[in-house]
Amino acid sequence: MMRVFAIARNTFRESIRDRVLYSLLFFGLIVIVASVVTQEVTIGDSDKVVRSVGLGSIRLFGSVFAIFLGIGLVYKELERKTIYTIASKPIARWMFIVGKYLGLMAVMAVMVLAMGTIYTMVLAWQQGLPSGGVFVSLGMMYVELGLLTAWALLFSSYSSPIVASLFSASVLIIGNLADDVKLFGGQADSESVRQLSEVVYWAIPNFSVLNVTDLAVHGLPIEPARVGWSVAYGLGYIVAVLAASTLVFERRDFK
Repeated sequence: MMRVFAIARNTFRESIRDRVLYSLLFFGLIVIVASVVTQEVTIGDSDKVVRSVGLGSIRLFGSVFAIFLGIGLVYKELERKTIYTIASKPIARWMFIVGKYLGLMAVMAVMVLAMGTIYTMVLAWQQGLPSGGVFVSLGMMYVELGLLTAWALLFSSYSSPIVASLFSASVLIIGNLADDVKLFGGQADSESVRQLSEVVYWAIPNFSVLNVTDLAVHGLPIEPARVGWSVAYGLGYIVAVLAASTLVFERRDFK
């Protein structure tokens, strides 16, 4: 396990130096400016709009970071020729995948924490401290981003960065439409179409399960049972995708 943590630590250091600080500064400026402008021009309940814009910005930025951090997993090592050194050493390839993933998730944790802090400060300045539901939403959002990162790693383990980014973006879009797929499929006249929609619904990652932003924005209670089930779903799916990544990576020839 020490080798796994060593890979995770190196991944964390490289990613932090590359992108994070500038991205967080940019995010902070956007949220502050957007919240101030929104509060001035919105007719009606501007507080809810500001909360929605802030959480939506965190999800958008986090998703972009998850994809672009994840798709560079193998590409960077190939570009710098370090993958050949790693492959020649007594380091199991699953250790490489798991170590890279843990390193990226440490980066994502820092980013979500920092963005959440900026968001909380803006809300406290304008509206007072946010409700507990906002923090629950941020925690579930972190699991959601962890699942997206796992998919990005899977695609990066066998394809180029461009292809991996397209596949990852497709998974993100389809995963957010999972409930719609089931709804429209269930209304079809054909039994085969209804069955296919049911299979697709359970096969694709359902990001909507982990999205409780609407409840947090409107200050509605978030049931602990839903949180527990959703987090368990996300973590189980992450393990399955990482296992698939390991199998693919084990079969890849770097010679």
